[in-house]
Amino acid sequence: MLGRLTLRWHCFITVAASISLASASLDAQEGSKAKVLTPPKRADTTSASRASAPAGPAALAARPAVVPQSPVLDSIREVVFHNLLDKDRAGFSTLASAFCLSLSTDDFKKASTSQDRADPTEGMVRRLATSRTPARRASTCSFGPNAAGRSVAGRALLYTVGAIDLSAGDRAEAAAGYNYDGYSAGGYTFSVERSDSGWVVKQWRMEWTSKSASP
Repeated sequence: MLGRLTLRWHCFITVAASISLASASLDAQEGSKAKVLTPPKRADTTSASRASAPAGPAALAARPAVVPQSPVLDSIREVVFHNLLDKDRAGFSTLASAFCLSLSTDDFKKASTSQDRADPTEGMVRRLATSRTPARRASTCSFGPNAAGRSVAGRALLYTVGAIDLSAGDRAEAAAGYNYDGYSAGGYTFSVERSDSGWVVKQWRMEWTSKSASP
């Protein structure tokens, strides 16, 4: 009699354990299916896409950049800045209210949303400034939004000297760009050579240019 009771009790425990395990397995499968079948919210995808989009003309606000420094690099930068200012390569010198100078590591081969830049030395800026082009460091300039109906005249003209390739010894290529306060922008490549009097610009080419649809 005792053996039969023990056997029945063992069978009851085994069946109960099997039911519990089957129920847990079914719950786990249903939970897994629920996670797989739940799609991401459309609003989350849209907000992430908008967050990574460029901020437009307001992106002229600079972020600090680390650019290589040396007397040779500064000599090349100065002669490129002088050419940009003296020759009015951007074509806005008669309209600009400020001539702002900066440095970057951009190659300016195409339009870029990067606004990382640094100021040139104060000594370089003083040597480049004239009564016609009163140059100053870019960090002291103000850039406004490109609002519709805003006058084209009186905006800040930003000149930036970017990456410099010194691999050819006494010859070098220097990238440069301009941005007329969000209204117009462009990129250049300058070829310079070392002479007895210092670095000189031998030739330059425009890489790209663009203009805002509305002033």
